[in-house]
Amino acid sequence: MRRMLVTGAAGFIGSNFVHFWAEQHKGDVIVGLDALTYAGNLASLEPLAKNEKFTFIKGDIRDGDAVHEIINHHGIDTIVHFAAESHVDRSIHGPDPFIDTNVRGTHELLKAARAAWTEDWSGGPRTPRTHRTLPARPARTTSFVRIITRMDFRSRRRTPPTITGRIISQRS
Repeated sequence: MRRMLVTGAAGFIGSNFVHFWAEQHKGDVIVGLDALTYAGNLASLEPLAKNEKFTFIKGDIRDGDAVHEIINHHGIDTIVHFAAESHVDRSIHGPDPFIDTNVRGTHELLKAARAAWTEDWSGGPRTPRTHRTLPARPARTTSFVRIITRMDFRSRRRTPPTITGRIISQRS
C-alpha cells in the first residue's frame, strides 16, 4: 500500500491521474495538494469527496515547511509531482511565476521530501516540529516522480521550423 502525495492534483492532468490511481489502486492513500490557481479546478476532484482514502489539501509547493508537515503527517512514501505553471501564453507576459513555481517550488518539494525521508533538513533555518510524530515506519523505498508536459505544435510539412530572432518561420 502506497501513501502518495500528488501535487497539482486539481489540474487537468493531475486530477485525471488521481481518478485513475484511486480506481486502479483502491488500497493506496492519496493526498492531493494544489494551490488552486488559474489552472486548478477543485470540482474535478468532487467525485472523490466520499473516498476515505483521498484527502485534498489547498497548499503551495513553494512552502517547504507545509510540504514537510504534509509528508510527515500523512506518512507519504511516494510523490507524483504535476504542480507547475504551464500556460505558455502567460509566460510571455510574466515569466517570474513560472520560475518561482517550476524551479523554486520543485526545489522546496525535493528538500521537504529529503528532510522527511532522511531527517536531514539542511535547507536553512526552519521552525521546530510541533506536529504529531508518526510511529516509526519500516524501511521502505520512497519515490519522487516529476511529470513534465510539453505541447509541441508542428507543421505537417517535412521541413523543421527555424527560429530567426523572435520569428518562427517554415522553410519552403
